[in-house]
Amino acid sequence: MIDSLFTLYCEDCEIAGRPSRLWVRAEIEASTSRGPETHHYLECMNCGFRFKSCMEDHMEAVDEDEWRRCVDEALPVIPRPEPLG
Repeated sequence: MIDSLFTLYCEDCEIAGRPSRLWVRAEIEASTSRGPETHHYLECMNCGFRFKSCMEDHMEAVDEDEWRRCVDEALPVIPRPEPLG
């Protein structure tokens, strides 16, 4: 079975005809009135849009303050390998 996280896409890029390329930047366990939830913080690698998903098929924009609190920008960026040939 495919995790619902992998069925998400950036709506702006979808409308523009660009392929969906989402980067999961953080997963945070949160206690809510409904019980524990996992919040996924994602960033579109095409346009830079930042959002979170805490329910299947639901995304919401993330403001700069929440992004700074929840996503560790200090993590090392893994360089892309050089093309062969």
